[in-house]
Amino acid sequence: MSFLTPAFLAGVGLLLVPVIIHLTQRQRREVTAFPSLMFLRRVPFRTTSRRRIRHPLLFALRCLALILLALAFMRPFVRASGADAAEGARDVVILLDTSASLGFADRWSAAVDEARAVVDGLADGDRVALVTFSRQARARVDLTPEAAVVRTALAELAPDDTDTRIESGIQLAGRMLAESDQATREVVLISDFQRSGWDDAGRVRLPDGVALSTRSLADDRDANLAVADARFTGLEAGRVRIVARIANMGQSAATGVPVSLELAGRTVATRDVDVDARGAATVVFEDVPVPAEGARGRVSVPEDALPVDDVLHFLATSDPPLDILILEGGRGRADRSLYVERALAVGETPRARSSRRPAAQLDPAWLAPASAVILNDADLSGAARATRLHDWVEAGGGLLIVLGPNADPGGWSAAGADLLGAAPGGVEDRTSSGGVRLAWLDYDHPVFELFAAPRSGDFSEARFFRLQRVEPGEGTRVLARFEGGEPALLEHSVGQGRVLVWTSTLDRFWNDLALQPVFLPFVHRMIRHVTRYREPERWVTAGGVVELDALVAGAAAGGVAREWVLVTPAGDRRPIERAITGPTWIPLEEIGFYQVEPVEGAAEPVSVAVNASPAESDLAPMAPERVVEAVVGAGATATTEAASAPEAGAPDGQPPGRRELWWPLLLLAGIVLAAESLIANRWTRRRPPARVAGPA
Repeated sequence: MSFLTPAFLAGVGLLLVPVIIHLTQRQRREVTAFPSLMFLRRVPFRTTSRRRIRHPLLFALRCLALILLALAFMRPFVRASGADAAEGARDVVILLDTSASLGFADRWSAAVDEARAVVDGLADGDRVALVTFSRQARARVDLTPEAAVVRTALAELAPDDTDTRIESGIQLAGRMLAESDQATREVVLISDFQRSGWDDAGRVRLPDGVALSTRSLADDRDANLAVADARFTGLEAGRVRIVARIANMGQSAATGVPVSLELAGRTVATRDVDVDARGAATVVFEDVPVPAEGARGRVSVPEDALPVDDVLHFLATSDPPLDILILEGGRGRADRSLYVERALAVGETPRARSSRRPAAQLDPAWLAPASAVILNDADLSGAARATRLHDWVEAGGGLLIVLGPNADPGGWSAAGADLLGAAPGGVEDRTSSGGVRLAWLDYDHPVFELFAAPRSGDFSEARFFRLQRVEPGEGTRVLARFEGGEPALLEHSVGQGRVLVWTSTLDRFWNDLALQPVFLPFVHRMIRHVTRYREPERWVTAGGVVELDALVAGAAAGGVAREWVLVTPAGDRRPIERAITGPTWIPLEEIGFYQVEPVEGAAEPVSVAVNASPAESDLAPMAPERVVEAVVGAGATATTEAASAPEAGAPDGQPPGRRELWWPLLLLAGIVLAAESLIANRWTRRRPPARVAGPA
């Protein structure tokens, strides 16, 4: 016989309490007479009869009932054997969470103890499998009757650095049990059930007849500080501003938290910050010098119960500004580019430097350093300058054409017409009708996706009094239209370059868009798009991948090495095997700095910083019942238990291959108490008269 909760054996020791009381508190039979009490009335003296065991049988029955109750709470059971065990054999998949959040305090040791308890509760003939999951699920041990194999695998496991994906583990466990021919199949899910780790939406279900039980490792502890993010702004060559965001996931405020910035292995600065409960605070590191070749950096807070998010690794580089060349027409307003210049000067990511030049004197030397060109209300009737600009765009340049009153696209040369990508239709005056508004925007396009969310910008407030009518050519995409259906913004490609065409002005002459709040971000989004600007990727999330050729492009002069070696944050060296067809992807699963080195040649090594997913920092749990309700199929059952429960129960409450004896003990205790009550009532009616103390 074995017991699930042997600690209740201590309850049997409480039987000694009434015995001790009876042995130590009995009163003496001798009565001491006091003369002063001779005139008082005699009273019955019952103390002695109450202080002794008058009915040993009743006392024994009561003690037996207490013993039976204690034994019942100890959950005794016996193993089934022979034919009984074979008949009740089952297949069990232990589904163990190994995501980064399991590194919080002692959760990992508790998770392993739970898995071992499930293994210990197996009966003869049962088979068990071990599946771990974080971002991806992995079958560590296939279904086997050898419990020792699972115990060995558990001893070798540890939490990884990736985020939680409960549905991936459910899916793999379901596939394993779908191939089982046992009548009883069960999944035991052991996890901290992070709210951010479950996003199934009904896509994953267990096969019919598979039982699901859960072990939640979540508790009330949630104190956790994390370096959630860091933003970089280039100030000038070789200097940046770093703004780090510190998140407090706990219910108590954190005061005086030291936040350190480290570059190239040296601590550059430390700032103290106060962070409200369930809040965030920013720390600004101003004017940080960065080497021209870049450097590895870290922003860190003191280590707490979850160390994986206490450090943010990054690659520090100085982000060069975008050089924007504004080409203007020879006639017209002196302030036609004023609003565009002011809008470009405000932005910091990316920074932009603009310069004005006359379009009629276009010099190829102006185009060489330019990141983008804005042809602002200027014509391209001259074939020479139109060809220069066309060749520059075709080689990969970005162009924004603004069609104002001086543009006159009808007289452009062939190269200019190719840049326009549309047939001109003349100026349309809508002043008499009070102007028109923008009626349709392509919010799926990168220029407008920023404005797709509610209260993120309203273009309908702007009124347009004049516009250039154009008819889009083949390959030209319309991104915005006016109320009458006329194109407002068009896009097309010329060779390797991108061209955007705006059919009104970017000042106050033909419309009032420049006075609207959306004007500044709109100009920035158009420049980002034509320049193909992408903010430097300073780190990736653990569990992500990078493409080898894109990563090492430009690492060697005269060509890139064909063979590379990956050095992990732990120092392990792994050769990178190139894919036979298609791109070669490098998985990054550990937190820290990876390095890609050439096997031979003059190529420079390339570093990659990897950090934990911010979702793992929020330890807020969800109810395990959400998973149970979502994944059990028809005929399947599920139970939800706390992590202290040592073993999962089968659908009927008693695992196959094991006979539990707690309920017969409870029944026997009830019978004993009933017999004791009957005997006590009968003896009470026949109680002899009480003794009375004699006179003094």
